[in-house]
Amino acid sequence: MPQSPPQRFAFDDVVIDLAGRRLWRAGREQALEPKAFAVLALLAGAPGRAFTRDEILDAVWGHRHVTQSVLNRIMSLLRQALGEDAAHPRRLHTVHGVGYRFDLPVAAAGTEAEVPAPPGDDGAGTVAAAPAPSGGHRHRPAIAVIVMAVVLSMLAALAWLFPPGPWRTATDRPAAEVSLAVLPFEELSRAGAQGYLADGLAEQIPDQLAQAPALRVVGRTSSFSFKGRHETPRAIGRKLGVDHLLQGSVRREGDRLRVTAQLLRAADGRYLWSKTYARELRDVFAVQDEISRDVALALSVKLDVARFNRGQGGTTQVEVYERYLRWRGIVMAERFDLEHDRERLRLAREMVAMDPQCVLCRDALAASLNAMAQELGGAQARQLRAEAQQVRAQIARIAPDSWVARRERANALWREGSRAEAIVLARQIAESGPPSKERVWDYVFMRYAMGHLDDTIALVEQARAVEPMALYLSRDLQYDYTAARRYADAESEYLRGRTLEGSQLEPDAVAFFRQLAGRRPGGIEELRGLHQRLLGKGLTAADIGVALGITRNTCSTHIRAIYRKLGISTRAEAALEANRRGLV
Repeated sequence: MPQSPPQRFAFDDVVIDLAGRRLWRAGREQALEPKAFAVLALLAGAPGRAFTRDEILDAVWGHRHVTQSVLNRIMSLLRQALGEDAAHPRRLHTVHGVGYRFDLPVAAAGTEAEVPAPPGDDGAGTVAAAPAPSGGHRHRPAIAVIVMAVVLSMLAALAWLFPPGPWRTATDRPAAEVSLAVLPFEELSRAGAQGYLADGLAEQIPDQLAQAPALRVVGRTSSFSFKGRHETPRAIGRKLGVDHLLQGSVRREGDRLRVTAQLLRAADGRYLWSKTYARELRDVFAVQDEISRDVALALSVKLDVARFNRGQGGTTQVEVYERYLRWRGIVMAERFDLEHDRERLRLAREMVAMDPQCVLCRDALAASLNAMAQELGGAQARQLRAEAQQVRAQIARIAPDSWVARRERANALWREGSRAEAIVLARQIAESGPPSKERVWDYVFMRYAMGHLDDTIALVEQARAVEPMALYLSRDLQYDYTAARRYADAESEYLRGRTLEGSQLEPDAVAFFRQLAGRRPGGIEELRGLHQRLLGKGLTAADIGVALGITRNTCSTHIRAIYRKLGISTRAEAALEANRRGLV
């Protein structure tokens, strides 16, 4: 009888469990979205064979309309999970002009391997203070608090377009497949010369939707076979095997362009969503890109396949979803000043009013209330914090089994001193959904507080892989690399973070103290430049003096800890160094 192919492969420090659909590296399970693991299984199941890009797309995505960029992203995720370097690959190779090949050692390809047990949470290490309630933010603090954050960088836990995969908790039921066909857009211009734009929109929208694995989109050839045919939605849906149709029209009047998009249910032709876009036709391709992205976002929300879908505590209302993205964008860009805190609170109140069942919206409201409390202080702060507690209680009442409510229970356990129970629950939450900042942050803090710095860095790096343009994640990695004495990595991430949108206050502060301690390159002029940037962002010389110990402050224990990490024995030594360089 022919021998069945192995279901597990072990090589280097990697174990691929095909049956369990898991990937382990260095004893830790790597978070992979379903499509990424499917590609890995395809390649590893036939080691040494070069698969063309089309073969991979056909095998994993079937007849869906998927572009090469989607596959490129998947390969990047696989390389990161495997610890591969694209420039010097060991196992996962790009075969130029063809596709990809996965090489396995001979022993690994024919030998079963045991899947390692999950790393235990034995509670060893330093016990830190309880984490701040999820949703607490870093307001614009004195520089002393900024430096303290290098040691306790995980205290902030804030409540994040398309999910990388349809993760489910153990209690979730598999959702029925959502299917869609994007029909050719109708050309209504008088001259009839905008056909290229109409066709371009109908082609680009599926490209955008291809990033939502929970949605099956019929390919262009099948959809465009109905161009110019006047069949009923029900007939088209039956022939294409889809539940939903997107149709639209394009009309040009002089230099103005009007595009209408309509989502309807195939079974009865009922309209579920419609929007008209009016734009100046200065750059036709920019307009095409903008509209296709907006339509794809709206469809993903209405069809409940977006990242913040109901299963993840989100919404199916497009207007609410757009507000949530704006709210979260402020957080991820590190904009924690009073003006932006007020904007976040306004957006959160609007979201909850529009969709009271949106758990993430209520979570955002509680976080925003606590942020404003930090800014205002006094009686106003007490009132805002009391309202935040009421919102948390509402979440526990309307969605007791949601991951947001369970996250709050994990935090409560931690504050009570039940560290082991808190860690177990926080880990379950982190592993039950996409590796987003919202899901993993409390678990990240707990691992950090227990002294597991390598785990902390690995988890934050996973979140950064999902959202590489988020300055919030870059900043926290700079803290963590510094705390781990990985100064070259901290500097590399600092330089990368300088290219991202948002407030550079805290990254500059950490870089300033690293350079003051001789832990980053650059001379006195660069140090003075960092110093001036900090002063220019609203910090005073007195603020910096507090951090250096020139001014009396109660945070000296934490500050001494970060100085020890940087090789400075006392605040006085740091103050002398700063004074010697003419900075204070």
